[in-house]
Amino acid sequence: MAENQKSHGGIIIFTIVFAMLLMLLPLPDSLRFFRPEWVLITLIYWAMAVPRLVGVGFAWVVGLLMDVMMGGAMGVLAFSYTLVIYLVLQFHLQLRQYPLWQQALSILSLVLLVDIVTVLVSPTMAGWHVWLPAVSSTVLWPVMYSLLRTVRRTFNVS
Repeated sequence: MAENQKSHGGIIIFTIVFAMLLMLLPLPDSLRFFRPEWVLITLIYWAMAVPRLVGVGFAWVVGLLMDVMMGGAMGVLAFSYTLVIYLVLQFHLQLRQYPLWQQALSILSLVLLVDIVTVLVSPTMAGWHVWLPAVSSTVLWPVMYSLLRTVRRTFNVS
């Protein structure tokens, strides 16, 4: 049983690392402000799907890694991701029952929460472009949900 759980954790960690790599991909200047919050929406999916495997501590560690990787103020993403995952864990049963379009609206509000915290901590980052990743993350949620659900079912992560 313990070996089985390690593989579950490995799949979750693999998808998070893959999402981190997607955050590093260079985009054309015209699209760079639309970069989705790959890591955050991946974390949200796993917290909704398997809440006993993805918790606030895991979100905090991933957030710290993202702070280091993205070069922002240390702890901002760690705090933001922890807050978002706490909310997801509180409402994961309700979120799972929503149709995808309502889940996408929830994703919009959760990504906006991260953006608001970021702007409050780093006012120099304020501007209209700060809100665009929330829109692209919302649009991509149904695709990410379907892909990650397929991964979860294929590798029997539960």
